[in-house]
Amino acid sequence: MKNICLIGFMGAGKTSAGRALAKKLGLRFADTDLLVQKLSGLTAAGFIKKRGLKAWRKAENSAFRAASASGGCVIAMGGGLMPTKALAPLFRKSGITVYLECCEAGLFKRLADGLARRPLLGDSPAKAKLAIARLLKERRPYYEKADLKINTCGLTTVQTAARIAKMLEQV
Repeated sequence: MKNICLIGFMGAGKTSAGRALAKKLGLRFADTDLLVQKLSGLTAAGFIKKRGLKAWRKAENSAFRAASASGGCVIAMGGGLMPTKALAPLFRKSGITVYLECCEAGLFKRLADGLARRPLLGDSPAKAKLAIARLLKERRPYYEKADLKINTCGLTTVQTAARIAKMLEQV
């Protein structure tokens, strides 16, 4: 069975909806960010501060390869992993990619309380808003190449998982 790879910006709901979707479909769940954190013993912010963003992406890549190897897994991928040009074909080969889209305002609302855990967003609300806009502009062209797309703004985790499951029935 192929994997279901959830892609999108941080805060779009990949982890929470991914867990609910895996439960609904009776599949395993993996989150590349959480796998890296578990293996390294560091939070994402701590890892990036100590080892750098390039090392973080390399570790996420390894986590994705491990999670996807046996198939039949819902994988929440780090928000910056999909734009890695060399890896995009691997994601497609691994399974179905689903882009969880959310507007900038919705993302900011979801992320505002946890800026300390999001090193790419900066240390203030003003910096975070600018970073979200900039990173979304850079990443959106890659996210848009997903097989399926769902807008998660205004949806609960359960609603998002149910809609993805319904979309998958038609693929």
